[in-house]
Amino acid sequence: MFIKSLTYLIRSHILLAVFSFFFLYGLNFYYQGAFTYSLTISFGILGVYNFHRLWKFKKGRLPLEINSWTFYNRRSIWFFSVSMLISAMTLYLIFFSGNFTQNIAAFICLTISIFYVKRVKSLSLREIPYMKVFFVIAIWFILFFVFPYMLFNAPQEWGIALMFLFVILIPSDIKDVFFDHQKMRTIPQVFGLNGSIRMIQIVVVTALLILICFRASVSHIEAWAAGFSYLLLLSFMFKKIGYKYFFVLVDFAFLLVGIISIYFK
Repeated sequence: MFIKSLTYLIRSHILLAVFSFFFLYGLNFYYQGAFTYSLTISFGILGVYNFHRLWKFKKGRLPLEINSWTFYNRRSIWFFSVSMLISAMTLYLIFFSGNFTQNIAAFICLTISIFYVKRVKSLSLREIPYMKVFFVIAIWFILFFVFPYMLFNAPQEWGIALMFLFVILIPSDIKDVFFDHQKMRTIPQVFGLNGSIRMIQIVVVTALLILICFRASVSHIEAWAAGFSYLLLLSFMFKKIGYKYFFVLVDFAFLLVGIISIYFK
């Protein structure tokens, strides 16, 4: 029962949404509206990611195991997708739609999200060679860092944030390495599993050195240092964890950074 429940939380993206909520709220909890914004993005993650799952299920583009799971849980996944998308859009329109430039950026993010899985002719955005992870990084960077800067005037560690998202999102491609078409040329397909882990380690060590050298000027330094240290330790456990579930433990870094940010307020 526990395994089934945990599997549902992972595959329905509930865990990712919860971790993301704490990450966003932890980094921005000083500011009025941070709770509502974090909730909006979490709802959006649940809605969009489950929409992606259902679209690929409809088109027969899911791995066999995930396809079977989606079939048996399709009603609840439909519920999450529709209700969370409506909730996210409602919250955004009520509380955060006053900035025209931000609305344009939000529309671009939504458009990319749709065509990330919807094919135009024979190709979706995620299937463009070498580009899959970079589309995701771009969207998450805008939602997690650019928008809080625009909404709350919250200072951001732009370089550190970009490196953090990079090492967080590579494991998602690692998970799909044997399912994604070889023509997609994702990072794990190009560099291999071990090469991808070494890339993560290089980026993480670089980030930690930056934090050490510029610690006096970095906000939430304890949280960032803990998050990157956790990811470095986790990278050495990759072979024991396995490529299919490594991404789940990596996503936990979102929660870790958020909680520690609140603790060291």
